[in-house]
Amino acid sequence: AVSWAPVWCDISPRIILGTHFAIPAASLCINRRLYNIACTQAVTVSRSKKRRAIVVDLLIALFYPCLMIALQYIVQGYRFNIFEDIGCFPFTYNTPPAFVLVHAQPLIVGLISFVYWAMSIRLFAQRRAQLSKIIAPHR
Repeated sequence: AVSWAPVWCDISPRIILGTHFAIPAASLCINRRLYNIACTQAVTVSRSKKRRAIVVDLLIALFYPCLMIALQYIVQGYRFNIFEDIGCFPFTYNTPPAFVLVHAQPLIVGLISFVYWAMSIRLFAQRRAQLSKIIAPHR
């Protein structure tokens, strides 16, 4: 295969890897924020807590995928594969470090996101039951 755009072939695998890690991280940010909303007792939130929540979300959604892209250099065999009719794609050797650094990470983040989702659903159900008791007419 001929690399007609070698610079693009150096950039596009990193974009693919970034989305590979960023989508589960974004889901984690959303579910974590929903959990924080569900377990909040006070109506107002201090400025420092808002700032801390934004910083944590940025670390999860931006820093984590960038870190994982950088760590992928450890287990890449070469810069990229070129597939006909598809284009440039990242290459990773199937080794135990690659499994830990690249393949298992989205699953781990997805499982953490699932735990936050389950806790949010439980808390929202509790809030709904509490609200139903308050609103329901006494018999």
